[in-house]
Amino acid sequence: MAQIGGIELANVTKQFGDTLAIDSVSMIVPPGTYCCLLGPSGCGKTTLLRMIAGHDEPTAGDVLIDGQSVLGLPPAKRGTAMMFQSYALFPHLTCLDNVAFNLKVRGVAKAERRKQAHEMLDRVQMDGFADRVPAELSGGQQQRIALARSLITNPKVLLLDEPLSALDEFLRLQMRGNLRQMQKEFGITFVHVTHTQMEAIAVAELVIVMDHGQIDQADSARGVYDTPHTTYVARFIGGQNVLGGKVVRVESGAALLEDARGNRFTVPSGDPAPDTGETRYLSIRRDWIEMEKLADPSATHSDAVNSVVGKVWMTEYQGTWVKVSITLPDGEEFVANINDGTFFANPAREGDTVVARWSAEAVHSLEHRESSFDTSRGGMQA
Repeated sequence: MAQIGGIELANVTKQFGDTLAIDSVSMIVPPGTYCCLLGPSGCGKTTLLRMIAGHDEPTAGDVLIDGQSVLGLPPAKRGTAMMFQSYALFPHLTCLDNVAFNLKVRGVAKAERRKQAHEMLDRVQMDGFADRVPAELSGGQQQRIALARSLITNPKVLLLDEPLSALDEFLRLQMRGNLRQMQKEFGITFVHVTHTQMEAIAVAELVIVMDHGQIDQADSARGVYDTPHTTYVARFIGGQNVLGGKVVRVESGAALLEDARGNRFTVPSGDPAPDTGETRYLSIRRDWIEMEKLADPSATHSDAVNSVVGKVWMTEYQGTWVKVSITLPDGEEFVANINDGTFFANPAREGDTVVARWSAEAVHSLEHRESSFDTSRGGMQA
């Protein structure tokens, strides 16, 4: 099946009065891609979605679908369909008539639109519920009806505004898999807005991380998780510890950093190499950390390179691993995800002083950027 629905935003700006919601954003979503717009509340992701849909027009810039500008076109003429967070189903109509409604608006004859609606209900495994009204459905079933209603017009692009937020955890996991499967089946572009990091990583081929009305990083799911570009992305996505320090020396392609507590870290020096005294930042994945309890409860730093010392303030059992949250002497949080067998062989308790260590190969360099969301206690990390 040919893939359709390529999207391009060219220097798009959106202003609401004195508020700059989108600040000169340019991005490309290749046709047939499952894309997630990810970021905290107020970052501009829903505003971008609405401008693609045609519910808002940009103050400046251009929106193109399959290479053609859609500025000034109504939503129905853009080749897009939007599935709202609330689903917006008509309570008095049956599932069949809800799905057929958009075809009715377009003047499709009753027999034909009901035929197409039955076919679409069958594709989302809901044809057996055709005669029910929305109040007789579960949340997951209502979502399937809303999805079928959006897809029945054969859009090039399906826009989804927080489509899983109203579901419980079990249904959320089930439906995100269903969305990914349907996107592959239909071969069209999905643009999915969410503030949930693991949801974006689970479904998307392209994750666009936003803040302050700008794109901070556009990358594959693995790219934003494993190799974040900035301190903001590393903290927001989660799974990473972020540290910084001043350059003490540079040799053999690595810079030695020292923080205010006297801890020392190595980080790739890059090209050009940093100057002595320059501040650099790094991240280390939580699951690449080793941890050991210390006999001295008053210890505040480690003499070993690539290690920190702190006190355990919380442990959370996650089945195959244990999340250990460690408070460093300056109040910052450092997290280690420890294999459950390793952890329970010598478990750390709340209040224990521990040292966390990692290898030089585990370190990833970051650009520093302030964010608009609260990063205390890990911010919005999972």
